[in-house]
Amino acid sequence: MASSSNQIVSSSRMTWNYDVFVSFRGEDTRNNFTDHLFGAFQRKGIVAFKDDTKLEKGEDISSELLKAIEGSQILIVIFSRNYASSRWCLRELEKIAECKVLGQTVLPIFYDVSPSEVRKQSGDFEKAFMEHEDRFNENLEEVQRWRGALTKVANLSGYDVKDKPEYAEIEKIIKKVTSLLGHKFSTLPGDIVGMHSRVEELENLMKLDSDDDVRVVGICGMGGIGKTTLVDALYARISNQFEACCYIDVSKTYGSYGPIGVQKQLLCQTLKEENLQIYNPYMASNLIQTRLCQVKSFVILDNVDQVEQLDKLALKREWLGTGSRMIVISRDRHYLERAWSRWSLSSSTLGS
Repeated sequence: MASSSNQIVSSSRMTWNYDVFVSFRGEDTRNNFTDHLFGAFQRKGIVAFKDDTKLEKGEDISSELLKAIEGSQILIVIFSRNYASSRWCLRELEKIAECKVLGQTVLPIFYDVSPSEVRKQSGDFEKAFMEHEDRFNENLEEVQRWRGALTKVANLSGYDVKDKPEYAEIEKIIKKVTSLLGHKFSTLPGDIVGMHSRVEELENLMKLDSDDDVRVVGICGMGGIGKTTLVDALYARISNQFEACCYIDVSKTYGSYGPIGVQKQLLCQTLKEENLQIYNPYMASNLIQTRLCQVKSFVILDNVDQVEQLDKLALKREWLGTGSRMIVISRDRHYLERAWSRWSLSSSTLGS
């Protein structure tokens, strides 16, 4: 018992090689659901192990897969029609069940099968196990371990996506994964005194639990007191909750490229289009108005030091997608008051 406890502590403190490992039957889901899921992971910056991209040629696939499972914080199993017919999938599943005991999070997804079929091992799953028992009749103990692992994982709380829109279900899964991964404060520079409480205070002002409106928060204070550091920490903590994020040093960008430069950076970052061609303010404003309203964005306008920088940005609150959040940072409260009249923002003053 003591040995098991030590293993759990070790697992919880380890450095993960991957955020997510996905066990799936390639012929069933590689080019549809699983491919879309990996695409969503990539867009959210979630590091997922994928057997056809991470394994080097010539390596023992079995041992490398087992190492990847051990080194992944979250383990996802996509149960599909032919999942149980693959002994490799079942061996992955057996390892995943072991890692669940050691503290790793396991999420089952029922793709084109009902959860009850998997849990009861009926239908195609019953047929697959009968074939395994015939084939491995001299090693039925391994087949029984596979059955036990299947029962254990299939009984966990997961996602039944059969006959449901894939995009919406994948969004739910991504939200759950990002919530489980979380964002810790351990990377704050120099362990600044009082930073944790200030980040929490700012997060409360953002009212992230409400997606019914667009909220703008202003931060002002003298230089060198940690305004940007505070927002950097918040950005790392909550950016995963948005479809798009944009962080602009307004003074620097405006000084180098003018108002169109600020507008272009806003659009390129939020719309994820690196080579966006913008030739005049009218074109930029039109794109902001017509396309940004479709995206739940987190926009940070740092170092605002001229009133005209906000005026010429030509960004209206109602042009942002529902649930979007914006932070405006300036040393001068006057600029925030100008923004207040434009966006009805909430303000926070950082003092020494």
